[in-house]
Amino acid sequence: MKNGIYITEYLKNEKKQRLIYGGILLLWIFVGLNFVKYKYDFSPFRIDMLILMIVSTLLLIGPIIINRKIMWIGAFGFALLHGLWTTYKVTFGTLVDFHRDYVPSPNWNLNDIGVSILLITVSFLVTWLIWKMKPKK
Repeated sequence: MKNGIYITEYLKNEKKQRLIYGGILLLWIFVGLNFVKYKYDFSPFRIDMLILMIVSTLLLIGPIIINRKIMWIGAFGFALLHGLWTTYKVTFGTLVDFHRDYVPSPNWNLNDIGVSILLITVSFLVTWLIWKMKPKK
């Protein structure tokens, strides 16, 4: 048996969960909203993207205020859908550009690949973190 603290035990503390949710909310506000630029994106749900941004922000604020299982389900669902949507947009959005008649840049440069991999990794890391922070109540 090891003498140490496991990440799952560390994430069971309610105060630490709220701090982590606050960090995820700040990451969403300062990186997610600015980097993805939803205001110019196509909405697959036929809903205005501004409304989706507000709802997603409220879903991430919910567990900070009320740390219950229903709020966790909302935050986890949003994180999972965001991770899947980000993977879809990065992979297929870039591949569509290669099949057009006019291609501004026929090659992927290292910067685009690095940013894409980082964005997908962070998105699924946040999803995994929220999954591990499942509240008891």
